[in-house]
Amino acid sequence: MIETISDIRVLEGYNDDQTLFNILCQLRLRNPQQDELMLISGGPINDRSKTSMIPMLGDLRVIFKQPKDEPQAIHQDPLNGNIDLSKNPPLTLEVQQRISDQWSIKSIESHQSLEQALRSMRKMETLASSEPRTGLSPGGFAGILGYDLGQWTTGPRLSNPPSAGEILGVMWKTNGWIIHHRDTHSISLVGVKNISSTDIEKWAHIDHSSAELTEPSSPVSIESRPEHEFKTREIIQAIKHGHVYQVNYGRRWKAPLENDSWSVFSKLSRANPAPYSSWMRSPSLKWSVVSASPEQLLRIKDGIIRTSPIKGTTPRGKDPVEDAAKIDSLIRSKKDLAEHMMLVDLERHDLSSVCEPGSVVWSDFRIESHPNVHHLVSTVEGLVAQGSELSSAISSLFPGGSITGCPKTMSMSIIDHLEGTSRGAWTGSMGHINSTTGIADLNILIRTLDVRIKDGKNIGSVMAGGGIVHDSIPSVEVEEAEWKADAITRATWGAAAFKDNLSPPTAEMGVLTLPMPPSNDKNANFTLFQKIPKIILVDNLDSFTFNIRDAMVALGSQVEVVEGRPASSIEDPHTWLKRILSEYTPDGIVIGPGPSRPEASERTMLIASNALSDMLSIGNRRIPVLGICLGHQALCLVDGSRLEPSPEGPVHGSPSRIEHRGTGLFEDSDKTCFMMRYNSLAVVSEGRTMIPNAWESGTRLVMGVEHPSLPIHGVQFHPESAGSGGGSRIFYKFLETCIRPQC
Repeated sequence: MIETISDIRVLEGYNDDQTLFNILCQLRLRNPQQDELMLISGGPINDRSKTSMIPMLGDLRVIFKQPKDEPQAIHQDPLNGNIDLSKNPPLTLEVQQRISDQWSIKSIESHQSLEQALRSMRKMETLASSEPRTGLSPGGFAGILGYDLGQWTTGPRLSNPPSAGEILGVMWKTNGWIIHHRDTHSISLVGVKNISSTDIEKWAHIDHSSAELTEPSSPVSIESRPEHEFKTREIIQAIKHGHVYQVNYGRRWKAPLENDSWSVFSKLSRANPAPYSSWMRSPSLKWSVVSASPEQLLRIKDGIIRTSPIKGTTPRGKDPVEDAAKIDSLIRSKKDLAEHMMLVDLERHDLSSVCEPGSVVWSDFRIESHPNVHHLVSTVEGLVAQGSELSSAISSLFPGGSITGCPKTMSMSIIDHLEGTSRGAWTGSMGHINSTTGIADLNILIRTLDVRIKDGKNIGSVMAGGGIVHDSIPSVEVEEAEWKADAITRATWGAAAFKDNLSPPTAEMGVLTLPMPPSNDKNANFTLFQKIPKIILVDNLDSFTFNIRDAMVALGSQVEVVEGRPASSIEDPHTWLKRILSEYTPDGIVIGPGPSRPEASERTMLIASNALSDMLSIGNRRIPVLGICLGHQALCLVDGSRLEPSPEGPVHGSPSRIEHRGTGLFEDSDKTCFMMRYNSLAVVSEGRTMIPNAWESGTRLVMGVEHPSLPIHGVQFHPESAGSGGGSRIFYKFLETCIRPQC
C-alpha cells in the first residue's frame, strides 16, 4: 500500500443543510463533465444523520456490467415453487482510467460473486490518514450498487435479467472528502487537492437554489391498478401454498424528464429531507440517480456491523390528533408487526453469517416519522467475525431483506417473474466502502429517481411498492405503492402518482423509541456440556438458517451448515449423505426450515427417511434428528402424515401459544410458551409412529412431534426467532440428546 498525505482541516460556522449543495455546484462550474456523488443527511440530527459529505472522485472507476448469457431452456414458475438454482454467468468488472477527461478501459475482470468483485477492488485501494470523527479516508471507493447485482449474492438465475452490457453499478476511487458535521456546524477537508479553505468558505455561501420546476409531462404507470391487484393476489396464493413468506413487489412509473435531475434532487431534499439521501451523476455513463432514502443497508466501523431495516409504513395524519392516531394504529397493527418481526429475524440471519457467533443482537425498535410517512424501524448489530472481510459482510446483506421479501432466494425469483424487468438503481445501495480501514456505509435506494439517457432523451423511472403477505388486501397494497411514489413523482414531474391527485399531508420529522418485545432465553444459564456436540444443520434456502446455527453455538455446540437444495451437484443424495456423515461424524442433525414443500429437497427427505427407518447411524450410535418447520414436515410426511395448507391460514412472523405434554424436547419448558411461526402448510393427520407432543392453544394444530423409541423430534415453530420465548431450552434438550449415552 502507498502512504499518501492527507490534508485535514476543520472550518467552523456552517449550520445550513444547503451548504454542500452550494459547494457541489461550484465544483461543477470548474468541470461540467465531472462525475459527481453526494451523500446527504437531512432532517433532525441524530446518530444516523450527523454527517453529510462529498467524495472527491478520482481518475479510477470500476463499472459492474451484466454479462452475456445463454437463454434459459426452461422457463421457471416461482409462484409454484420452481426456481432456477443454476449458477449465473460471471459478473463483468470493467476497470476504467481517466486521462484528459476521457475514460478508457484499463482491464476487464470476471467474478463468480459480488463478494469476489468487491474483494478484487481492495487491491486498488491506497492507505491514507483518516478524518478522526468519521474515519473517512481517501483511497477507498464510493458509488452505487444497483439491485440487479443481487444475482451474484443471494439471488437465483433470472428469467428477465438486464440486457448484456447494461451498467449495474459503478464505484469511484476517492481522492478526498468534504465533510459537513451537522451537529457541530463545521466542515472537514480530507485529502482535498487544488481547493483551499478560502474557496470552501466562499462557495458555501453562494446560493444555488434551483428554480421551481415546471415540468408539463406526467409519469405513466407501466401497469394499471387492476394489474397490480392481480399480481398481489398471485403472490398471496404463492404464500398460502408455502412457497414464500413475503414478497416486496414494486410498480414502475416512467416518463421523459425535461428538467435537470439536479433540480429534482434539490427540490426533493427540501420537501422530503431524509437521513440517507444521495445524488449520483455520470455524464459519460449517461446515468444519474436521485434519492431521498430513509433507510440504511449497513454501516461497518470499529469491527461492528449495523443494519437499520424498515418494515411497516403508514401515511401521516392531516393534523396532530390524526397523526398520533396513525402512529398508534401502526404500533398495534398485527400485520405490520408480523412483517417487521420477519425482517428482524431475516437480518439477524444475514448478520450471523459473517459475525461472531452469539454477538448479533436486536438492539433498537422505534417509529421514525418523515414528512409524509411513519415507519417501523429496528437496529440489528453484531461483531464482524475475525477474518471476515467487508466484501463478505456487504454481500451477505445485499440487497436488503426489507426490499426483497423472505426467504430471499425465492422472493427475488418471484420479483423477477412478476416485475418482468430489471430494477436498476431502485432498492440497490449508494455509499462508500474502504476495506483498508474497515469502514463502509451504504443506504437502500428507496424513494428514488433513476434517470438514463436513451436516444438523446432523459428518461426518468420511479418504482415503489410494499411487502405482500398472506393477509394483504390488494387494493390497499396498490394505494400504498402509489403514495410512496407520490413524493418522487411530484418532485420530478410535478404530478401525483395516484388518481385523486391530492397532496399527501406533511409534518415534522421525529423518532419515537418503542419498548422491545420479550427476548428469547439464549442468555439463560445452562450447564456446560462435558463434550462439545457436533451438529450438521441442513440449509433449505431459508433466511433464518444462521439464526439456528447461532443459537446452538451459543449453547456450546459446533455447527456445520450444509446445503439441502444445492444449485447443482454431481452427487446423488445417498452418496452425499454418506460423505457428510463420514466427513463430519456428527452427534446430531438438524433439518432446517425453508420455502415450498419438503419434497423440493431430496437431501432433506432422504435424511428423514433414513432416520425413521433406523438407518441413520455412525457405528452402533444412532444420530439424533431435529426437524424445524419444513424439517418437521418432512419427518411427518415420511411417517405417513398428510401435509396441507393450514386450516387456520398461514402464520408468518407471529407467535402462537404452545401447549405441550412436557415430554421429549419440552421436558424442561414452561407449561405454556409463545413460539414464533413461519408456516403456510401444516401436518393435518397423524402418522404411523411419530407422536404429537405439542399443540397450538385453541386450534390444537400440531406444533411438535417425537418418536416413541428413536431420538427423532420435530417442531413446527421457530425456536431461534427473536420472538420465541424459551426457544433455547428446546435446542438445549436436543443437544443433551445428541451426547447422551445410548443403550
